[in-house]
Amino acid sequence: MSIAFVACSSPKPEAEPTDHEHNHASADEVVLDSAQQATLGITTIKLERRAMEGTVKLTGRVMSSPVSKAQLTSPLGAKVVAVLVDEGAHVRKGQPLVALTDLSFIKLQEEYVSASAQAERADSELRRQRTLLSGEATAQKHLEQAEADFKVLQARKESLGHQLASMGVDLKKLIASGLEDRFTLRSPIDGRVNGIRVFLDARVEPTTVLLEVIDLHHFHVHLNAYERDLASLKEGTLFDFQVLNMPGKRFKGELFSIGRTFDADGRSIPVHAHVEEGSEQLIEGMSVVAFVPTGGAEQLVVPDAALHRSGDKGYLFMLGERDAHGMSFTRIEVLPGVSRDGLTAIGLLEPMPEGAEFAADKVYYLWSMLENTEHDH
Repeated sequence: MSIAFVACSSPKPEAEPTDHEHNHASADEVVLDSAQQATLGITTIKLERRAMEGTVKLTGRVMSSPVSKAQLTSPLGAKVVAVLVDEGAHVRKGQPLVALTDLSFIKLQEEYVSASAQAERADSELRRQRTLLSGEATAQKHLEQAEADFKVLQARKESLGHQLASMGVDLKKLIASGLEDRFTLRSPIDGRVNGIRVFLDARVEPTTVLLEVIDLHHFHVHLNAYERDLASLKEGTLFDFQVLNMPGKRFKGELFSIGRTFDADGRSIPVHAHVEEGSEQLIEGMSVVAFVPTGGAEQLVVPDAALHRSGDKGYLFMLGERDAHGMSFTRIEVLPGVSRDGLTAIGLLEPMPEGAEFAADKVYYLWSMLENTEHDH
């Protein structure tokens, strides 16, 4: 489908427009008299929809996803006795990272050994009472008491066991070989060590982050899109992106989430993408430039000559009155999008009247007339 150009009745003269007297009904309206109309020879168009394939350029940063970063903390206050990895080291899930010690850890082991022994005795007593009850040699209440004692001690043993297991203690080895003087924190995921924040003999608390482990295969890219870009973006779109400090290298991503609210700057909308290829080469915080295909989504389009740009903003001039005495145009702000083959996609900030026509050319002169009028006032 082609853009239909509707020409005004007056032919185009070769001379450039001269200073004519003209009136303006409002700050955004320019009125041309018949002489100006004849001089400019402005043609008009109606808005059309067209599939606009191209790319949208977005900027952003590499980010870790919620499932790709783990922060290591100690379950209790303790002193660091060994840091077992270096900054940037690649580690496997379960690999020892930091060793710590504290008297409370030793006491916790003692309590577990004691609770384990008590639970074992309670289990034996419970079995004895069941045997006695079958021979009617004891009262039912003695059996019930034995069952209650066993449950309490077993729960205590399990609670202490979970705490020790979180510190990497082998519970069977603890019972068989005795107490350990240190406990080891292990990596919860495969990844790369980032931001070691402790040193030997440092005292840490459960709120202290000792280090981070980042899964290199689950990086995200946080991109910033403007409102004008939204109609061109689709979740699931694959795209290429570059990292500013790695020239010549291209990475691949896939859009998975397009935000519905503005970022803190009030101008951009967050767009999130998975890194599909090259994630292991990235570092959190790197600046990226992405080139996202727009696909074939239909959008409102106008010829480039009909759109006046001022910074990030775009403007059309909507036809008002037109007769033998002249014509008028009203300046309308729009959101410019992707451009291709002499056409630019636009987004409307407000509904337009059905059948509205817009200046197809000479918009620079219409803009200048408005600007000159504003300066005159």
